Parts: sequence; structure tokens; C-alpha cells
Amino acid sequence: MKTQHGFTLIEVMVAILLMAVVSLIAWRGLDSVTRADSHLQASSEQSDGLLRVLNQLQRDVDMRAGVELSEPRKVGAEDEAPTAPPAVTVRSSDSKGFRLDIIRSAADQPGALQRVRWWVKGDTLYRAVAEARSRYPLPAPGNGVAVLSEVSDVQVRVWEVDKGWRQLSGNRREDPLGLEISLSRQTAQGVERYRQVIGLLQ
Repeated sequence: MKTQHGFTLIEVMVAILLMAVVSLIAWRGLDSVTRADSHLQASSEQSDGLLRVLNQLQRDVDMRAGVELSEPRKVGAEDEAPTAPPAVTVRSSDSKGFRLDIIRSAADQPGALQRVRWWVKGDTLYRAVAEARSRYPLPAPGNGVAVLSEVSDVQVRVWEVDKGWRQLSGNRREDPLGLEISLSRQTAQGVERYRQVIGLLQ
């Protein structure tokens, strides 16, 4: 008579326990990979959004007015040549008082200009674009749209000949030679700082 061999209850329980341990390790590894992937995806989307904003800011400045529109003369000022408003005006009263006004060429209307405004309100950076026109006065930008959130601080410096970078605090500067904008943002990874340097040499 042949004896049938099989697993004892102890062996089966040990095998089940080992499978449970392996499954737990695999689950923790998969969960860690999933969390890392979600973190990287969120960070990538955040970086992409910031790059789009900075690229748009650079584009607005690069397209600043290089042509002069006809401007009505004031009464009694026939002998004075009309002066066009500055193409770039930056203001900064404090870290949340940043405002940048640009008169730029309209991308879809050759020969026309439009006003663009960037500013910070609360912890959000906004951008507004006005209607393009072929003569002055140009309409002011409207309410605008939020382009960047969680902005905790904005610092502005302008380039001055023989002085280098100078902090712009409580001042207004028209057509600076260079502009440096430093942004600080609150993110899930902590405070992140960014710096955009824009040359405005003609």
C-alpha cells in the first residue's frame, strides 16, 4: 500500500504567511511608486505652468512698442511734438504692490498697439490685455485673468547705468534698461523662488 505524502498544516500556514509578507512588501513598493509618480506629475505641471507665465511675460516685453501711433495734439501745443507714453512702466510699493504696464504690438493686427498689465493681488499674479488700436488713446486693460497662484512675495530690481541692479521699492520706473523680477511661491515642497531677468536695451 502506497503512502500519500502532503503538506502539514504548519507548512501550509508558513507558506500563507510568507505569501502575505511578500504581498505586503509588493503593495508598499507599488504604493511608493504611485506616490512618487503623482508627486513628479504635480511638480511637472507646476513647473510647466510657471514656465508658460514667465515665457508670456518675456514675450510681452519683447513685443513692446517699437512704432509710434498718431496722437492728438493738445490745444495750444501746436509747436510741441506729441510724445508717446513709455512702452514699459514698472511700479512696486511693497512685496505685493508689483505692477507692470506694457504697450506692445498687437500680434494679430499689424501696426496696432495694445496695453498689457501684470500685477499681484493677494497671493495671485494676474494678466490683463486691452483691445488693440491703431491710434492713441489706447484703452486700459480690464479685470484680467489669474495666471499664477500661491505667490508669497515679489521683488523688483531695475538696471541703472554705473549703478547696476537697484531695488525698486515705492518707486515707478519708465523704460528701464533691465528688469529683474523675483517670485516666491508656496508649494507642497515648501517655498520655491524664481528669478526672471529681462533686458530692455533698444
